[in-house]
Amino acid sequence: MAFWEDWSWKKLTIWATVILVGVGLIVVLVVAFAVVLPPKAKADDAVLQRFSLSPGSPASNSTISYNVTATVSLWNPNIHRAIEYGPLAVAFSFNGSRFDESATVPAFEHKPRKEATVLVTVGGAGKPIKLTAAGVKEFSSENDTAKFDVEMRLDTTLQYKGRKAKCPLVVVCPLQLQLVDPDVAATAFQRTKCTILRAKKSGC
Repeated sequence: MAFWEDWSWKKLTIWATVILVGVGLIVVLVVAFAVVLPPKAKADDAVLQRFSLSPGSPASNSTISYNVTATVSLWNPNIHRAIEYGPLAVAFSFNGSRFDESATVPAFEHKPRKEATVLVTVGGAGKPIKLTAAGVKEFSSENDTAKFDVEMRLDTTLQYKGRKAKCPLVVVCPLQLQLVDPDVAATAFQRTKCTILRAKKSGC
């Protein structure tokens, strides 16, 4: 009788293990094929070599000169699905006012569990920037420390491999930039996590 009870427990343990492994496999397959995860993003590097403001009267007639280079990394956390990005429109803002919308990044495919890097360089002289009086004051304050808070924004659409929906996607990266002399070694940039904004609709 003891032998039979021991054998029954062994059999029960084996079956329980088989069931748990099967459930775990199903969960992995569901995550890999049914669930889609949005990309993650971070600003890896950024250099500000020129940033000067000519205040206007009113403040909305101000102009700005600048040279900015920024590198953003995108991570595709999906196990199985690649992501197709449409062209990325890039914009830079100071104090809520855009001063550059000239850069674009070509469409590309982002493979599963891989990182993709986006490098953007923009520059301009005497470009209009519609600041408020408070914005001009903030620029003056930040200029005293040569550290500027600049926002980088990327607008695109994404499509997960195997799905039809094309989903609007926005990546917002807050950058704290130290103004540097082009002839001097750049100050180390602190990596910054970017915010991902995506459409709440089926397939996205």
